[in-house]
Amino acid sequence: MARTLPQSVLSVAVNTIPTAPVTDPEPSLLRFVRGETIAEGLDRVLAIQFDIGLALGAATRPEQAAAVHATRKAIKRLRSMLRLVRDQLPDVVYYPDNATLRLVAAELGSIRDSWVMANTLDQLVTDDPDLSHAAAALTERLTHRYEAESQTLLENEASIASIVERLGNVKSRSARWTVVAGTADTPLPHEFASIGPGLLRVYKRSRQGMKIVTHSPTITLLHAWRKRAKYLRHQIEALNVLDPPGLAPIEADLELLTDLLGDDHDLAVMGARLNSDGPLTRGIELDLILDAVGDKRFRLQAEAAELGSALFTNPASGFLDHIGGLWVYAPDSSERVAIPPQ
Repeated sequence: MARTLPQSVLSVAVNTIPTAPVTDPEPSLLRFVRGETIAEGLDRVLAIQFDIGLALGAATRPEQAAAVHATRKAIKRLRSMLRLVRDQLPDVVYYPDNATLRLVAAELGSIRDSWVMANTLDQLVTDDPDLSHAAAALTERLTHRYEAESQTLLENEASIASIVERLGNVKSRSARWTVVAGTADTPLPHEFASIGPGLLRVYKRSRQGMKIVTHSPTITLLHAWRKRAKYLRHQIEALNVLDPPGLAPIEADLELLTDLLGDDHDLAVMGARLNSDGPLTRGIELDLILDAVGDKRFRLQAEAAELGSALFTNPASGFLDHIGGLWVYAPDSSERVAIPPQ
């Protein structure tokens, strides 16, 4: 679900914040398609995501904040695809590329917190209009902080150039993700064994994350579960072609789960900031806002726990057997092709 920028922010910072929602590319562009091999599908999906990220370097000043948001989302998908073929890659390929993408996303995330807090406040006020008076001054302060923080990064041409350069370097090396280790141009075998171990690893870690937060729902552990579930969501998104009627509901549930956990994390970050940032909250009545934060987090976590329990009922081996069972061969071709069962 794409998030839009809060109107309270838009009205104050029109020069630094996009005036339209940032949306995902057409879903069909993010999926493997009939007739593609694994290597071909990955190469195409990766190219789309790298192009989204590299567009940051060409964005005009009014477009930059939207480009930052789009770049962060593209990096999440790139890291999901990297994990899909993780077990086919030598460590000297996987670790440097994953680390570079993680660091670039973290740098871009440095301007995110103030915007997210303003957006989260807007959502709380929508849920409970009685909070509008207490939230108004706080939202204005957060807006000004966002302007200052975003300008610090986005007006630093050297910083943006460095980010784009590092993304370009990873793109130039990404051809190694889809070839047999130690070769220059031998595509990954078009068989489930090329992606099965990576899919198993991500599902297992997502399921483990759910179990951990059941007993210890800390901010850090809930956020870790969300990241793992989001990797799985993007992998299922890519593999949807195997069984659209069967996998689309799983993809939708994973999207809902990660949105619930994302909203919970945003509320947790805001609550922690409000409790520790005196200059930001001076003179503002916080009790109503903090009570609303706690109440909504309780509801979000309960819904996420129920949904996660249903999604991760199967042990990892059962999940992998299910997806592997969807991997079929084209009856009229010697080339193995992932197609929906007839």
